[in-house]
Amino acid sequence: MILVIKLSGKVLEQDKLRAQLCRQIAQLAKDDHQLVVVHGGGKQLTDWSKRLEIPIVQHQGRRVTDEATLELATMVFSAINRDLVAGLVAVGLSPIGISAFDGHLTSCRKRPPLSMTTNDSSGHPSNKPIDFGLVGEIVSIDTSVLETFWESGWIPVVSCLGADSDGQILNINADTLAAELAVGLKAARLISVSDVEGIYLDIDDASSCIVELGITETQALLSEGRLTNGMVPKVQTALQVLEGGVGEVQIVSGLKENALLDALEGKAGTILKQDKS
Repeated sequence: MILVIKLSGKVLEQDKLRAQLCRQIAQLAKDDHQLVVVHGGGKQLTDWSKRLEIPIVQHQGRRVTDEATLELATMVFSAINRDLVAGLVAVGLSPIGISAFDGHLTSCRKRPPLSMTTNDSSGHPSNKPIDFGLVGEIVSIDTSVLETFWESGWIPVVSCLGADSDGQILNINADTLAAELAVGLKAARLISVSDVEGIYLDIDDASSCIVELGITETQALLSEGRLTNGMVPKVQTALQVLEGGVGEVQIVSGLKENALLDALEGKAGTILKQDKS
């Protein structure tokens, strides 16, 4: 079974959590699953930006990536990739760390300015185009390099840096990258691991975590506005993945000891599935 595992930077900060996840990935590999690991690093990038006093500019939660931020991102994401690869080596696996542009895995373009509502100098809302700088959008995917790695017994570990046709490095969203790879590989499952247990109707109420959703139910929750703001992007991405032909999407918390293994058994987080025919 092809599994795409997306690891949030938030669960890779702590050595203990990273080692815990590496052991679970080793078990999945032992069970003959074909694995692709994608990691983020937004939390670490923000922390290092503050340390180095590099200005952090965001619009509605989306980061503006200038040249200084991109240079820092290449260093931060490389370090995260290195530590994750080393952790997987330590549990007996043969990982290979790459960026999203290696082997023509992805082709990207610079994101064009997006029209967004912001407050003007007088505090009044206005709609204007926002340039997010050196942020990339994925134009195409070529998964043949991943299949070559599998044939050699390697597990690809992919960081969220892409490049355009001119060789300009671009910062790309890790959730989007994982989603595109899952669709391109026709994966059986995309497992998104972060510090959030699943999809909540109320993020402050642990009992409101939803165990299972179909596409139609999920669309209804979105259209009715029943999801908290932080859940909306995750759910929208999950829907795109399901509509792209991936069998299931799971959102689980990497703070729990056996999150990945429990996810495969349907014992953790939220699972989003194709509608039953």
